[in-house]
Amino acid sequence: MILINKFLILSIFIILLPRISFGNTNDYELYEVKNYHDQFCSKLVSNITNKNIEDEWITTEKRDNYQLLINNNKKIKLKLQSFVRKKEIQKLIFTFYSLLNKPILELRSNKNCKIKSARVLIYDKKDIPIKINSVDMSNYNIIETKFLNPDLPIINNESNKNIIGLIDTGINYTIEKFKKNIATKNKKIIGYDFWDNDNKPFDSDPRQNPFYPRHHGTTVFSVLSKEAPESKIAPYRFPANDMCKFKDLIDHIAENSIKLVSLSMGSDNILDWVCFKEALEKNKDILIIVSAGNNGFNIDKKPIYPASLDLDNIITVTSSDQTGRLGRGSNYGRSSVDFILPAERVEVIDHRGVRASTGGTSYAVPRLVALVSRYIDKNSKASIDDILSFLKKRAIQKGKKITKYGWIPDPLDNYLID
Repeated sequence: MILINKFLILSIFIILLPRISFGNTNDYELYEVKNYHDQFCSKLVSNITNKNIEDEWITTEKRDNYQLLINNNKKIKLKLQSFVRKKEIQKLIFTFYSLLNKPILELRSNKNCKIKSARVLIYDKKDIPIKINSVDMSNYNIIETKFLNPDLPIINNESNKNIIGLIDTGINYTIEKFKKNIATKNKKIIGYDFWDNDNKPFDSDPRQNPFYPRHHGTTVFSVLSKEAPESKIAPYRFPANDMCKFKDLIDHIAENSIKLVSLSMGSDNILDWVCFKEALEKNKDILIIVSAGNNGFNIDKKPIYPASLDLDNIITVTSSDQTGRLGRGSNYGRSSVDFILPAERVEVIDHRGVRASTGGTSYAVPRLVALVSRYIDKNSKASIDDILSFLKKRAIQKGKKITKYGWIPDPLDNYLID
């Protein structure tokens, strides 16, 4: 989210009443929250003094782009975002928090203070978010429920042959067409959620907004399952809240004899990847194919990790269009990036199970992983050196040299595999 001078963010921290449940209809607490919304909204939009609000709330900090307030009487926390255009408020977002600053409820309203959406986050006994309820604030009825940690399906894809590890935001394992490619052992999914620390690696990334979580791993999985249809895939939800748990994640991969891994993520902070690097140095026979990133720069000069790590068991890939030109925003580097291949308009199945089109270096990774997986399927004893040699033979130089080994024009072609 880009902050500008005309963009006002008021951050108000409030502790919700102990008896708030938010999961029930016609709930008194929902009524009370709506009342706070109406009072704050009328004050901000009309720019007039609201005596009730002025008396109840204390401003603890105020800056150009946000304001902190607290209600000592009610002990309620709130984050209020105000979107301004031409000096007029266009939209307001109210986010309510629990005692431990857990997000509980979000209201979005227009410039006329009409609530356009309301979402409630429900947690289990371990404080893991399990569902989001959309609520009609005119009658407090739940109109839709989005599950964040659904039960695992029963799948019997027993296979120890050629399993791909997928490290991402998880997958939507309830999509029926995915089940044939999910790796299992004793009818249980091989994989793990190292974010929530449970065995349900469901696709959800709440870091930007927990009420509207992003989804990424499902689309990557769909490319792998399409282009390596005979392979089984073990999904792992990466440990965003403790990156050193990558040690445990890589150990889990090693324990399940997984030798090929897809990883479409990265950051510019090497400290995020110290434990990951140590784990890969210990497990030299695990090959991880990683994305170069989508910052639009040379990662030889501005490193992105793990793409820029100098390890023999990492292959870094970037994205091109169908003619071999570098994709818009795709990173490059003659030393740090090994291959480039078409991934700008890739057909995927998204988190809803709907066909869509996307692209970028995140999707160059599963395309290359699928190619390698098909090669391993025919060459089961191939080493990492053998795999790299095979890929180098598939690559050609075209135009300005921006990667170490060149462009692989058609990763779906089985040339040199059969």
